[in-house]
Amino acid sequence: MRPFSHGWISLLIVPLVYAISAGSCHPAPRSDSGRFEDITRRAGLAFVHQFCHNRIANILLSNGAGGAVLDFDNDGFVDIFLVNWGPLAGVTSASDRSERAPDRLYRNRGDGTFEDVTTLAGLEGAGFSSSATAGDFDGDGYEDLFVVTVGRSALYRNRGDGTFEDVTDRSGVGHVGTGIAAAFLDIDRDGFLDLFLANYLTFDPATVSEQNPGAYPGPLAYPGEPNTLYRNRGDGTFADVSEQSGIKRAGHRAMSVTPFDHDWDGDTDIYVSNDDTPNALWFNDGTGHFHDVAVDLGVAFNSIGEAPGSMNASVGDVNGDGLVDLFITRLGYGSLYVQEAKGRFKDRMWASGLGRLTRDFTGWGGSLVDFDNDGDLDLVIANGDVFTRVGSRSLLLANKGDGSFLDASTEGGEFFARKIPGRGSCVLDHDNDGRLDLLVTTLGGPAVLLGNQGATQHWLTLDLVGSRSNRDGFGALVTMRANGREWRAEALCPTGFLIQGDRRLHFGLGPYSRIDSLSVRWPSGRTRVLENVAADRILKVSEPAH
Repeated sequence: MRPFSHGWISLLIVPLVYAISAGSCHPAPRSDSGRFEDITRRAGLAFVHQFCHNRIANILLSNGAGGAVLDFDNDGFVDIFLVNWGPLAGVTSASDRSERAPDRLYRNRGDGTFEDVTTLAGLEGAGFSSSATAGDFDGDGYEDLFVVTVGRSALYRNRGDGTFEDVTDRSGVGHVGTGIAAAFLDIDRDGFLDLFLANYLTFDPATVSEQNPGAYPGPLAYPGEPNTLYRNRGDGTFADVSEQSGIKRAGHRAMSVTPFDHDWDGDTDIYVSNDDTPNALWFNDGTGHFHDVAVDLGVAFNSIGEAPGSMNASVGDVNGDGLVDLFITRLGYGSLYVQEAKGRFKDRMWASGLGRLTRDFTGWGGSLVDFDNDGDLDLVIANGDVFTRVGSRSLLLANKGDGSFLDASTEGGEFFARKIPGRGSCVLDHDNDGRLDLLVTTLGGPAVLLGNQGATQHWLTLDLVGSRSNRDGFGALVTMRANGREWRAEALCPTGFLIQGDRRLHFGLGPYSRIDSLSVRWPSGRTRVLENVAADRILKVSEPAH
């Protein structure tokens, strides 16, 4: 008997607005431990995920928690927000009498260390929280936070003075359910960020497993919960448009949501990774109405036609053909959907070598990342057991340049030999040195910050600022050319499993120290073109006013 799966730019040139990072652009000495060094303690991150049980006793206890990377104070350095659990009747141990540990906001000091400013910011939180997403929903220039919770999720508006206010009731987004993930996106290109809330399943602690006595029931033992889509009215409030937009569907058991423009037509589509349920690709018709094309385009099932538990989708061009591809983490081997002609995808998990490399693990957080700045997207996977907290080693997988991969974990350093109950993973550049770092969350354990210590090749990071479009630039399409080579990427709300990464758009350039041309097509339809752009800096690019 097969065990259940669990997852369980009108062209207009205007004056260039840019900012070179305050961090050092000179590579630090290479660590003896490998390319990535565990700098958690030195950086001042003291977060430990509160578990409130002595074992994984049910399906909700298996998932873990994450957070979001954001620059809440606009100082040019990204900060870290991590959410927590706490006691929850029917889920955590009845004998656990501990008080809920707070969520944590760590402010980046700009010197490689962080300070805990949770209390000052007013972000201690409440309830059994799963994840968070960051975005400037009101267009005032400051990143806001939406915290996803089993129960009532919450929206926190950034006041711009280092504090946040809970505007959940006023904004109309206080959904009550089994929330697991969320993402900001602009579904209708009106310049205001809308909000997609991914819901998991309706948990009942009285449910028992009929197939595996003594084990906790799998996802199909519980009814799925429809997802929720909120449209931003532009006045600080949202309308629930789940029904009229077409995304409300019974029987789905979402684990994560990934907004991206799969066909580069300018309209943001939505990929939802589901647990033991076929994944969905919600195609946007341009007006904010959606229909599911996952089966038609080949991204609903794995390579053998099954729908095992999918945790997360990571988006990027893995083979350099200019088309968007998807990597899906799952129980056992996942999927690498490589886009082909007419927008269809083919699962190249085994042809790429990823099937062999990942088949013995349960992948949770998966992140496409150019860790060596050679211009090809590599892969990091945070692995962990489904039924126990013993843990697994994480994987660092290097792209050969053609969309096939090899195991580079030994080059990665000590962390990739360590067994951890890995859950969320995301990419960030915490010190603005152009070498991408990693943040990993664990089930009932500490969050881990991994500093990239490897010698870097050339790079360019874009910090997009919308005017008519949403201020975060989500949905902007970027094309860069240098010495005959082309890069294409989309500015996304960079969701991962339970955690959102650095929203700035990073390009590894390999040997190229200068970009011949850089084009940004904003969601508004406006285009901006820059030429002869120097590399090795963080470049702030603003949307043209006209």
